[in-house]
Amino acid sequence: DVRLRGDTALIEHAVRLGDLDPNQSVVVDPAELADAFETLEADDRAALVRMAQRVERFARAQLASMRPLTIDVPGGHAGHRIAPVERAGCYAPGGRYPLPSSVIMTAPVARTAGVEDVWLASPRPSKAVLAAAHISGVRQMLRVGGAHAIAALAYGTDTVPACDAIVGPGNRWVSAAKRLVAGDVAIDMLAGP
Repeated sequence: DVRLRGDTALIEHAVRLGDLDPNQSVVVDPAELADAFETLEADDRAALVRMAQRVERFARAQLASMRPLTIDVPGGHAGHRIAPVERAGCYAPGGRYPLPSSVIMTAPVARTAGVEDVWLASPRPSKAVLAAAHISGVRQMLRVGGAHAIAALAYGTDTVPACDAIVGPGNRWVSAAKRLVAGDVAIDMLAGP
């Protein structure tokens, strides 16, 4: 439905499933991300920053260990090259069990890899998820989750451009949606990172 009707279907499903109030924007304003970070309790803010720094440090080391390779073989050359995708969609569960750690395990890794455009989707994002998005460098965030968010990230809408890869954990509906779009878009694995 989202693939066929775009934003209209995305918003209808988000409202029907309780992700979004009818008068609420599907896209989170970046100022809301910054405000969530600034108003988070100091200990929580420090923990998120520390976690993001650790993940980014590891991602930089991991990237540095990967090098392009070319060798001569009979008849030519063989090898591989390392290239980031243009656009990544990250998913972070929200609602009853929000996981700001999912934001930090996905968005900073994509940015470190050189992905230019990182989108995040999370239903009913908590203040901690919004703050994690801010420190992870997320500039575009959807306030929706579930299969409809995965469809928007995979196929695009007027608001959301289609992503080259979708990463992150989710419930059975998110996992089923990732299974359905795999092949049209890269995924990490069904269970997430």
